[in-house]
Amino acid sequence: MKRMLIIITCVIIVGAIHELPLQAQGDGNITVPDDAGRKVSIHLPVKRVVTLAPSNTRLVSALGMTSVIVGASNTDDNPLPDTVKRVGSVNPSMEEIVSIKPDLVMGIYGEDMLCDRLGRLNVPCIILSVHNIEGVMNDIELAGRIFSANAAASVIVNKMKQELDWINSRLRHCGTTPLVYFEIDASDPSRPFSAGKGSFIDSLITMAHAINIAHTTNTMWPQLSSEYIIAKDPDIIIMSHKLDITMLKRRPGWSEIKAIKTGRVYNIDANLVSRPGPDIINAYVEIARDIHPEVFAK
Repeated sequence: MKRMLIIITCVIIVGAIHELPLQAQGDGNITVPDDAGRKVSIHLPVKRVVTLAPSNTRLVSALGMTSVIVGASNTDDNPLPDTVKRVGSVNPSMEEIVSIKPDLVMGIYGEDMLCDRLGRLNVPCIILSVHNIEGVMNDIELAGRIFSANAAASVIVNKMKQELDWINSRLRHCGTTPLVYFEIDASDPSRPFSAGKGSFIDSLITMAHAINIAHTTNTMWPQLSSEYIIAKDPDIIIMSHKLDITMLKRRPGWSEIKAIKTGRVYNIDANLVSRPGPDIINAYVEIARDIHPEVFAK
């Protein structure tokens, strides 16, 4: 369950909000809209940053700004200097964060209250939390402005757009829309966690011309009953944890699921789908290949 909380914390998603332009305030200050709809004033240049999620660390590093990171979460496994202070995981310590004296804190969904408290202490905190690839590209461009790394951000975004166009050009040739079951955690095999509507994973499955069987649930991270999954009879099963088809066959009734009968069971690295940053394109192409291998074999 602890592992599930970490994955959810890293992956959980709301829509990106970037309609508002950055507003100059003079004296090197800018006001930016974050993904939670908050307007945050940031003093430039930003020289000290605390990233509260591995996805944010990856984003800053991709811009060539790793040297400004002075604090990170305990779960962050990105390459970082030993001098980077760890500030907790699911519930980061506000006191630890403030003691580092950051110019900016970068949080994710669920850390709105922490960011608001930091703001009252004059510590700028932005929420980066998106639900699709377009939102990731918007956040990269936003970070590029904040870190005066517009050129680097443009290179990353343009490369992502090229790769996205290539994947989508392939998917235009697929003639089926298969049912997909995505499994995140099976600590309780009778009620495994999946990815529902509003999650990044659901977005990737839909983009890949498939139907997520958890799309109609009322939460982003539903626990689906075995009976529900068996009744849906998915064509494809994708798992972001270390199980294989042999283990799935041992679950009562699962050997009759179409995906298991045909061997259409795949594994994907949890980090790949739980960190919405520049590398998310790799998750998309892997999911798309699993779902429609026929169009990528050409």
